[in-house]
Amino acid sequence: MALLAVGGGSAVADSAPGYDAYARLSAADAIVLAVHSEVGKGREVRLAVYDDPATFLESPASRHHAKVGDDGLAVVAVRGLKAGEYSIVAYLDENGDGKLNRNALGKPKEPFIFSNDVKPKLKKPSFDETKVSVSPGEVVVLTLKS
Repeated sequence: MALLAVGGGSAVADSAPGYDAYARLSAADAIVLAVHSEVGKGREVRLAVYDDPATFLESPASRHHAKVGDDGLAVVAVRGLKAGEYSIVAYLDENGDGKLNRNALGKPKEPFIFSNDVKPKLKKPSFDETKVSVSPGEVVVLTLKS
């Protein structure tokens, strides 16, 4: 999977590397979003944070971007988010054009991930399927796979 929320001494979900690997990224006043990508070193990752089911995938609460470092991580500290339920969507902007490129059928051509590692089949996922509960001080890790 692709989501690990760490902080407050507990891990919410795990299939990425262990707790200690990401605890160092924690910030007491922020929810830290870390995108792990072995194939995207030096490229931009774009993230959108949604807080409302009514505007999911249409109007994010915030947008962010970060470059994938040599360690395979792109890290963003999101300040101002209160403890609550959020859905996070990230993609690797392989060609640097600032948008998620799609094929003729509308399927993304660039690696992407939803929180909870939801993989859409015939329809877009819902907010409820992808939401995660987080608080400041926690790190949410999404793992992009090509």
